[in-house]
Amino acid sequence: MKDQTQPAVSKEPGLERWMSRVLKEHKKAGKEFSAENVHHLRTVLRRCLSIEDALAEFDPHSDWKKMKRAAKKLLKHLGALRDTQVLLEWLGKLEIAADDLGKTLKASLEREQEQLKTKASKAMKDFDPQKWKSWEETLAARAASIPQQSLVARYAALERWEEAWRRHRFALRSRSMIGYHRLRVGLKNLRYTVENFVPSFHAKWGDDLKQLQNLLGEVHDLDVLWSKVIHLKPAGDHAARTIWKTAIESAKKQRLAQYRSRTTGKNSLWQAWRAALPQGDKLEEAVAAKFGAWSSFRTPEFPHVQRVTSLAAELYDALAARGIAVGLPTERARWIVEAAALMQDAGRSEGNKRHHKESYRLIRKQPLPISWKESELELTALVARYHRKSLPQPKHKEFSKLSSALQQATLFLSGILRLANAFAQAPKRIRKFGVDVALDGLTIRAYGFDGQEPLLSKLASAKHLLEIACRRPIVILPGAAGASLHAPESKAKSYAA
Repeated sequence: MKDQTQPAVSKEPGLERWMSRVLKEHKKAGKEFSAENVHHLRTVLRRCLSIEDALAEFDPHSDWKKMKRAAKKLLKHLGALRDTQVLLEWLGKLEIAADDLGKTLKASLEREQEQLKTKASKAMKDFDPQKWKSWEETLAARAASIPQQSLVARYAALERWEEAWRRHRFALRSRSMIGYHRLRVGLKNLRYTVENFVPSFHAKWGDDLKQLQNLLGEVHDLDVLWSKVIHLKPAGDHAARTIWKTAIESAKKQRLAQYRSRTTGKNSLWQAWRAALPQGDKLEEAVAAKFGAWSSFRTPEFPHVQRVTSLAAELYDALAARGIAVGLPTERARWIVEAAALMQDAGRSEGNKRHHKESYRLIRKQPLPISWKESELELTALVARYHRKSLPQPKHKEFSKLSSALQQATLFLSGILRLANAFAQAPKRIRKFGVDVALDGLTIRAYGFDGQEPLLSKLASAKHLLEIACRRPIVILPGAAGASLHAPESKAKSYAA
């Protein structure tokens, strides 16, 4: 339905604001089922659901599902009532509605509205404000873990853009009622996501998104109106129905033409929006930040994991600079070792015992990141799985089914991650790595490492997998005192929101 009026938007929208607003709008609608009250309640419920849709992907807290179920249940029972109210508004605007068919349709809709108010009244009573308030108190603080404008926030907006873009292409191809309706929902989700997570985008895009949403909402209204005409009892005469069909189709064509004029061609809004969202290296950083946010809700000692991630990235860069990383089956190898480092302890959310195997399972269940391949997510999960305990072996089902190239990549990246975990236990911060290559092996110089026990023994054990991958012995030495600290430039700026 067309978004004609809506609650005022705060300069700082967020979950706490919208969940609190639900209780106020619920109270108002409970007193009077006016079209405005019903619309406002549904709007704030949908805003809460758009935030839930983005954040529940990161945060496994059970209150997200509880809030979602309650919101969707109330929306469902208010939906038919809202549809009927909007159709009655249309009958007040359409010139053709003054004929006998229009009068009959109006009377039918008014009867239907009263029946739906009775059903909606029960749904309103079933809604528990106290539970809603308790969920607000829990979830608002957790939602604040994802700052506005952050890379994670921008990645969430990109996900909504991708979904809405797919729906746009399907709708223009199919030209179906369902296609246009799903596209409108996709645009609404994108609009509410940027409103809550990337307000700088909303300031630029909000009016256009709302206009397109309204155009498609009116198309949907007209489709529903025609379906009511078709199923009207008693049916109108053939001539009257022909007039109505012509008028409705004409109104739909005008609105769809306006939509297409703004979303196709050189000046397409879709491409302008995409250009502002992460791409290239920024997209890789955003995916890493998304993985970090996901892991931060599941990892008890996440700052430690962040230190390991930085060390793993620096060690990869030092090895790659000397040609040791040549021949890996993916250009995303560096980002994969970072992602695996960030998520290696996510399995601790299910208990400490064999948590590396649980991390593997959880990582594989994640949605495939934008621009990633299935094989790359699988490799990430395996590298995280082998950051501790047993080495990769042919008897391990997940490892054995890989191609030889991916097996080699698993050995190499897991070896880097094991060594990074050992270096993270150093009493002083490891500042950078240097790598020397000789015929008889590799020398890794760690600046900040003092060469003393107990770290020395831990490094001797941790380097074994990397030695297997590199097919040569590795010697680890302290970096020279006073040496330059210009390490290879880090590509990842942020691992979490």
